[in-house]
Amino acid sequence: MTVASTVLAAPSDLTPPAVVMAALRDDAPRPTAGQTPLAVASALMVSLLGSALFGVALGGFGGSAAQMLASALKAPMLLLGTTALCFPAFYVMQLTRAPRPLALGEALHTKAHALAATALWWGALALPLSFLASTVQHYRLAQGLALLVGAAGGIVGLRRFWVQLVARVGPAPRGTMLAYFVLYGAVGAQLSWFLRPFLGAPDQPFELLRGLRGNFFGFVLGPLLGG
Repeated sequence: MTVASTVLAAPSDLTPPAVVMAALRDDAPRPTAGQTPLAVASALMVSLLGSALFGVALGGFGGSAAQMLASALKAPMLLLGTTALCFPAFYVMQLTRAPRPLALGEALHTKAHALAATALWWGALALPLSFLASTVQHYRLAQGLALLVGAAGGIVGLRRFWVQLVARVGPAPRGTMLAYFVLYGAVGAQLSWFLRPFLGAPDQPFELLRGLRGNFFGFVLGPLLGG
């Protein structure tokens, strides 16, 4: 194969199907500067599709088509919104603390690949989640299942992010990255609270948003602390 044909063939490795396989194998190709926009766009497309499928599964609990559509839109908003809010913090952290800091395009690609991994897990678990949620017929249990699947996908994505980051910048300070992961998880949790409901409640009319009454941490920790 000639050098020219290799260069021309390279972008095909950055298409959405290739991104899916790379995210599943934890093996993201490192694009050249000219390929970075395509690589980021492909990863974001996978993220949108996988998270939208997860949203449909959540919204289908109450049997409302409106809730399914709303959740299909809100799940990608949750995934991409959390990243958009936290990306500046990550970029500054790695610029100041990483042995070999990433350029902006590389940082975007690393984060987009992690998002694709999260969305793939969400999408893969959407069908069993939909089955379990619809057959248990218990709203709180369905909420717990949704939270478990959402957190599992987030952990997978953060692990992919960590592996890719270390491979590209060298050993990153663990304390700094742990602080970023805590920030990312907290922002994601509270954004999910702001965007709720994701599950349709069978005994209630459709609601697009419920506002900021309370917060995610009080909802989860309150019963555990006796509040």
